[in-house]
Amino acid sequence: MSAGISIKRLEATDAGVYRALMLRAYSEHDTAFTSTFEERANKPVDWWSRRLQDPTTVTLGAFDAGDSLIGTVRLEAYQRQRERHKIQLTAMYVMKDYAGSGIGRRLLDDALIESRKLNGIELINLTVTADNLPAVRLYSKLGFQTFGRESRAVKATLGYLDKLHMWRPVSADYLVQG
Repeated sequence: MSAGISIKRLEATDAGVYRALMLRAYSEHDTAFTSTFEERANKPVDWWSRRLQDPTTVTLGAFDAGDSLIGTVRLEAYQRQRERHKIQLTAMYVMKDYAGSGIGRRLLDDALIESRKLNGIELINLTVTADNLPAVRLYSKLGFQTFGRESRAVKATLGYLDKLHMWRPVSADYLVQG
């Protein structure tokens, strides 16, 4: 089903569609994100545009054959001098109509390619809600390893959520499953 899907880097001009997609993500998958729908809905389009222009980040979008934005993933570089060899993977989302079609895998593959282009980046870190098993499985297939579990990391409406902390090297020769 991922035929006809293109992955490209989002630009400031994509801010409106990016905002709409992410608000949908926060709404549909409330427990998958630390930010809430309400927090992000209050941000104007200009705030989203500045995020896409930030030179320390890369935001990728998956577009369907009709050029509609249907998925995204973001890389955010660490700023402290001793952490500049790392990048954080965030804001991973694919519309549920496209779940299980390989688009998430393609977004992550392209994020890995982008991370290899960045000077000095050796490791990618991410956090994922521990009970988000499809995401945990996908990250594991791509070579991410869990290095910790933060209990009660997020306080949601229905209770606390644990987060898994995962990492992997960005190197192309790192073994990846399936």
